[in-house]
Amino acid sequence: LVFAFYRHTCRALRNHISREIERRTLAAGRRSLGIDDVDSANHEIESRLEKIQRRYFDDVDSPGRRTVDAALDQIIRACESATDGPTLSVEQHDLLRDVMRRFLRVQTTLVRCFPMAELDSIAPDAAVSQLLDHADASEVSWRRKFADFAGFLMARCSSDERKLYLEATGGTRTGDIRVSNQDDDSSSGRLANVREATGETARHTRARLMRAFNTPFFPDVLVCSQVMGEGVDLQRYCRHVIHHDLAWNPSTIEQRTGRIDRLGCKAEGRHPIHVDLPYLAGTADERTYRVMSDREQWFRVVMGQDEVAKLITPDSTGSVRLPDAVAAALSFELSLSKSTP
Repeated sequence: LVFAFYRHTCRALRNHISREIERRTLAAGRRSLGIDDVDSANHEIESRLEKIQRRYFDDVDSPGRRTVDAALDQIIRACESATDGPTLSVEQHDLLRDVMRRFLRVQTTLVRCFPMAELDSIAPDAAVSQLLDHADASEVSWRRKFADFAGFLMARCSSDERKLYLEATGGTRTGDIRVSNQDDDSSSGRLANVREATGETARHTRARLMRAFNTPFFPDVLVCSQVMGEGVDLQRYCRHVIHHDLAWNPSTIEQRTGRIDRLGCKAEGRHPIHVDLPYLAGTADERTYRVMSDREQWFRVVMGQDEVAKLITPDSTGSVRLPDAVAAALSFELSLSKSTP
C-alpha cells in the first residue's frame, strides 16, 4: 500500500513500480533458467511462459489443465466441508475456480512459483503442487491464500457481500492495461499488478479496488491518495505500507497505517507490519519528517501513548528536540491499575 498526496505523483509511482516489477520478473526468470545473456534469456522466458500457459491453463483437455482444476476444486470443496453455514452455488464455485486459475496463469506468478527449468521433465501433479505450495515472503502459499479466501467467502460474507467480492475478482484485469498520459495524449502498457486510486477515481471503482485488494488476487500494489487514507479496510492480504509523501501531522500517518493495522490483518499473530517513511535529505521532505517527528514526541507526552512512539523513529539531528529526561518527567500514565474499583 503506497500513499501519496497528488494524483500525478500516484500515476508516476504506478508507472515506475510497474516497470520495476517487469524488470525484476525478467531477472527472476533468468536466474531460474540459469541464462546470463539478457536478450537470449528474455526470448527463452517468453517461450517457456507461453508453453506453460498453453499446457496448464489454456488447453482444456491437457493433463496440466485437468490437474490444475482438480487441485483448485479440492481446495474449494475442503472449505465447503469445514463450513457450517451456506456453501457456494455451482456457478459461484466455478467462478471462484476460474478466478484462481486465471491469477495462477499470470507471468509474475509463473516466474516466481512454477518450476520453469523442469517444464519438459516434471509430471503435471508435481508441477502444480510446487506452484500452489510456493510461499511468499510472509511464508504463505497460494494454497493457503486460496483456502483462506474461500473460507472467508463462505463463513464471513453475506450472500450480497460474496457476490460483490466475486464480481470484483472476476472483473479484475490480469494482462497489461493501457494507461493514457494526460500530459502528452500518449498511452503505455502497465501491469495489472499495480493500480491507483485517487480523487479522480470513480467511487464505485474505488470500492471495487478496495475489495480486490482484500483478496489474494490483483492488485498486488495499490497506489492511492488520501481518499483511501481513512475509513477503509485494506488489511487482509497486505502488511507493507509506504508513505511516499509525508504529512506534517503524525496522526495522518497513523490513520494511513491503520488501513492495514487492524483486526484480522495479514500480519496478526504472525508477522510485523512494515511502515516506510522515505525522504530525501536536504529537501522539504526532510523538514516535514523532522517536524512530524517532533510533534509525535509531544503527542506522546500529552497523551501518554508509548505505542505511538513506535510509529516514527526519532532522529537526533535537525531542530532542537525536547530532552528525553524532560519528556519522561512530563509524561503521565492514563491506564487504570488492576486495584482500581
